Amino acid sequence: MNGPTGVLIGAGKGVIRSMICNGELKSEVIPVDIAINGLLLIPYHNSLAKQKSLQIPVYNLTVEEAKKRTWKWVMDVGRDLGLKYPFEVGLWYPDGNMTTNKFYHTFCTIMFMWLPAYIIDFLLALFGQRRFMVRVQTKISVGLEVLQFFTTRSWDFKSTHFQQIYKDISEEDRKIFKINTDDVDDYEYLKTSILGGRQYVMKEPMTSLPRSRIQLRFLYVLDRVCKTVILCGLLYWTSMKLGLIDLVRYGISTVKH
Repeated sequence: MNGPTGVLIGAGKGVIRSMICNGELKSEVIPVDIAINGLLLIPYHNSLAKQKSLQIPVYNLTVEEAKKRTWKWVMDVGRDLGLKYPFEVGLWYPDGNMTTNKFYHTFCTIMFMWLPAYIIDFLLALFGQRRFMVRVQTKISVGLEVLQFFTTRSWDFKSTHFQQIYKDISEEDRKIFKINTDDVDDYEYLKTSILGGRQYVMKEPMTSLPRSRIQLRFLYVLDRVCKTVILCGLLYWTSMKLGLIDLVRYGISTVKH
């Protein structure tokens, strides 16, 4: 549930409505099996060195510059895939956003994340059920705060040592221990991440997809109806405060007389 996968799941469930992120910055997201293969190969590669370095070597596993995707691309594709392969029983329609404006983010977090969490926990307490939403929201907020350190800064990791490993190992080892990202299909990778998170993290079987799509359509209609009612209510309240309602009402009466 940590990192980008947790964000995709949280956004797909409609729990995460806003996050601080500079969409134009390049992401450094890589398949975990490639990272694990790298961890296996590093000590092996060191053991083959004829002369040990006096300094501890540092290995950075990074994506090739030409293949790096922006955070906006990752989030947009993740949102599209989340709608195509929806999760079961989401809290709300997955329609969050990312921003660099902390004031706007704080407003969205309070209105669309913390407030619903407290309301849901209050209703659960009334019906004698176990409260959990505030606890979940606290966990999500901590995770987002850690992640935003990376999504609001530009990073430039040099991976010279790690690239050397790929050059030194045999062709057979390259097939067994895949560590290059040149042929990774980014769209398919995110699709696998969404489906993997759905099945293995949330324990939601693929057979529930048709039902989840029906629930998603219902949440879409509910979301639009609620937003329309709230917007109309705000417009009516503003018109009343500015006297526009009375102006229109008395203006029509004057015309009739």
